[in-house]
Amino acid sequence: MESQNIINSLNMLSEKIIKNIDDKVYKLLDDIIRIDEKILKVEPLKLILKINNIELIQTLARSLIMIFTICFILKQLIAIYNGSKCENIFLYLTKILVISILVTNGYWFCEQILNLFGMITDCVDKIIEFMINKPATFNNLKEVILSVDDLMKNDALSIDGLIKGMISFGIINVLISFSVRYVKVIFLILIAPFSFMFLASDSTRGIFETWFKLIITNLSVQVFIKFIILIPLAVTDKKGMLFKVILLGTIYIIFKLNDLVNHIMANISIFSSNKEKLWGMNGDKK
Repeated sequence: MESQNIINSLNMLSEKIIKNIDDKVYKLLDDIIRIDEKILKVEPLKLILKINNIELIQTLARSLIMIFTICFILKQLIAIYNGSKCENIFLYLTKILVISILVTNGYWFCEQILNLFGMITDCVDKIIEFMINKPATFNNLKEVILSVDDLMKNDALSIDGLIKGMISFGIINVLISFSVRYVKVIFLILIAPFSFMFLASDSTRGIFETWFKLIITNLSVQVFIKFIILIPLAVTDKKGMLFKVILLGTIYIIFKLNDLVNHIMANISIFSSNKEKLWGMNGDKK
């Protein structure tokens, strides 16, 4: 009798947790998964990126560019004194001018990137909706999970109950992971002018490349996730253990998606790490 009471208590606790998750978590995930230019018009960026604050950030970034320029001039003077080869000052000043323009328009470029990924996400949504007659959202994923009767009615200590519990706690982990992603994108947008500023020196150019890869990677996640959610939504036979395995695997892959996309992007060379190769001056001219 005592063991039965423990089982009943576990079942009641499980049902309460799942009910709270169903009511809030899935909807919240749909709200934070998609990131587009609208993020600039809501807090905290709406408050931080006021006109006066933007001008202050841009002025600070341009001041740091001046420090790079002073270092370049000192380096050239030392090269002249030592009789070493000097860099082309005209090309450097042209680069500084371009970088200054990028710094001044850094948030505009971020807005265009956000808008691009928003349009790509909309396009993917329309393609998936055309394929299965509904969009790939967490709310629709929730409806699919709730539609599996034997998954929702079994006690917590059965196989179905354990799968149900793992899905529920997996969704909480997904929420934590994508909350971190949401804040990370806000941070990357905020430091955009400083990231462009690091292009002023070859020794710091890698910081800009890292920033660019990070923002592209984090925004790409919202596209990949649509295709992952598509997998359980496209299954018509929702009876049997196989579909439950698909649901469990879907939640786990979504949780690991940030790491997966980071791994993919790490193997894509967006920028050449060799300056001479970038400009086609590898010394092999004939």
